[in-house]
Amino acid sequence: FTTTRNTVATRVNENGLIEEVAVNVPRLDYSDGACPSLLLEPLSRNLIQYSEAFDNAYWTKTGATVTGGFVSPSGDTNAFKLVESASNGEHFVKHTSLTVADDKYSFTLFAKAGGNSKLRVRGENYFNNVTGADFDLTAKTATNLSEGENAKIVEMSNGWFKCTFTSLSNGIVGNSGHFGIYLLDDNGDVSWLGDGTNGVYIFGAQFEQQSYATSYIKNEGTA
Repeated sequence: FTTTRNTVATRVNENGLIEEVAVNVPRLDYSDGACPSLLLEPLSRNLIQYSEAFDNAYWTKTGATVTGGFVSPSGDTNAFKLVESASNGEHFVKHTSLTVADDKYSFTLFAKAGGNSKLRVRGENYFNNVTGADFDLTAKTATNLSEGENAKIVEMSNGWFKCTFTSLSNGIVGNSGHFGIYLLDDNGDVSWLGDGTNGVYIFGAQFEQQSYATSYIKNEGTA
């Protein structure tokens, strides 16, 4: 194929790993199985400035810590484990200063069970706080909260899943949208006494002004 695209972009390769594709190279994507498809998408922008560096101060941790050096869906050692603190309460990491327009937004996170197998991805503040979805990495299920829609969980390689949903209602215009990643206990509760050990591996946070989630866009300090 002759392709015109003035940026690098990502695809899922034949090994089930996320990889970057060079400028003007077509993306033959294996997300749906052994036979590739030509991946065509509209222009999109990941508004999360540090999409992988969960240890950066950009991400606030409450009742939780992060530890790096784990193999991610790209095959590199750039994933983190979000670990529940040995405290009673919520266990989460979030970014709190996203600029939001009057529009729909889609949220993406790659996750893998690490003692815990349930998590919640949620938009807050300039979104209704029930804008989100719950994901069960063992049962392989995705469940919308009341202001989330199109929740989806897609299995990748090495136990990883791509978890996505879209806001049901438009955001409120402002610069204080939140992207939160919450650990859930075995009962699906968001608040409990943690053990300081269990958690979920996380990678690739993505927040797009789109009515559906696109392929992964890596950021290292800018949107």
